[in-house]
Amino acid sequence: MSKGISDLQEEILVSCLENGFLSTQDILRRVWAWEPQEWGSRKATIGESEYNAAHASLSRSLTRLWLRGLIEYWKNLTLYRTGITLTPAGETLARAILAEGQKK
Repeated sequence: MSKGISDLQEEILVSCLENGFLSTQDILRRVWAWEPQEWGSRKATIGESEYNAAHASLSRSLTRLWLRGLIEYWKNLTLYRTGITLTPAGETLARAILAEGQKK
């Protein structure tokens, strides 16, 4: 864990650094390995409790990153879509996380 952020938050920052922009669907695909064809009926395919837990965890993580000034939200891009980009502080931290990971 780097600078008091969770593993999920680290993964979000690094993924955003690598891609420049992430939608919430991109994050769900990367972290929880949810395939796009499951998205229409995720609760039925994945299970309601896992679906709800993943969305709650993602929401908390993004809110905490935003409150720390590490990400910017891009809301209402399309129906039910939200995306994020890194702020300069977020980019700096993501690069530090990558550098730390390379030392291990």
